[in-house]
Amino acid sequence: MFVYIGNQLSSHMKENLTISIEISDIAQKEDIKHLQDSLKKAPFVKELRFISKEDALKELTEEMGENPMELLNFNPLPSTFEINLKSAYANNDSILYIAQSLKNLQIIKNVDYQKNLIHEVNHKVTSITTICLAIAATLLFISFILINNTMRLLIYSNRFAINTMKLIGATKHFIRRPYIKQGIIIGLSASFLACLYIGGFFYLIHNNLDILIDFKDQMLYVVIGGTIFASGILITTLSTLFAMNKYLRHDTNDLYYI
Repeated sequence: MFVYIGNQLSSHMKENLTISIEISDIAQKEDIKHLQDSLKKAPFVKELRFISKEDALKELTEEMGENPMELLNFNPLPSTFEINLKSAYANNDSILYIAQSLKNLQIIKNVDYQKNLIHEVNHKVTSITTICLAIAATLLFISFILINNTMRLLIYSNRFAINTMKLIGATKHFIRRPYIKQGIIIGLSASFLACLYIGGFFYLIHNNLDILIDFKDQMLYVVIGGTIFASGILITTLSTLFAMNKYLRHDTNDLYYI
């Protein structure tokens, strides 16, 4: 869950980065429309917004509180396209290549982006990913220790029954089978409860974090739920096997001193 949400937060930060494309004043409406259609199909474009000279002047007037045309007698602002990049392309190397490709077009006057901001965002994204991975690894380790100890205690309480089956000629596979089955059932039950808990957690926080996390994304639940069930079954099965093998190796007299 931490890794998946960390990736979504990273993507959200990267996809808020924009490239501003200034259109030459000599560009015709047909040329601008053709460029707009091309950009919509480009693989690096997440969102595209066209700001005409008139709209740009209106926004600047609202910000400054006065109309620059009253002083200059002409509109100094160019028409622009603002591009929100897909997260995979939101790094300086990719943006530099994109900017150079766009500058080759005659109707494009300039391509502007904040290089330092992009570098800073990517640095923060790396930090977020590292922290999420560290938290996930720590929680996984703690989970394994707790589950392993629980399964070892469960097998420990049955060590004499296991030894009795071994003495009457039961094979190791035959002895292990019911305990492994029990471990899988415990893993499935615990995983189901964990999914219910996380589902309730998402329900409580979705109003506060729906801007950063797409709670409508089905993959969020598939990935987290699948990981919980897979790890729950795997950890309980491995823990049961380790504990079983330990007690299957011991002689009867050793079981009194373990």
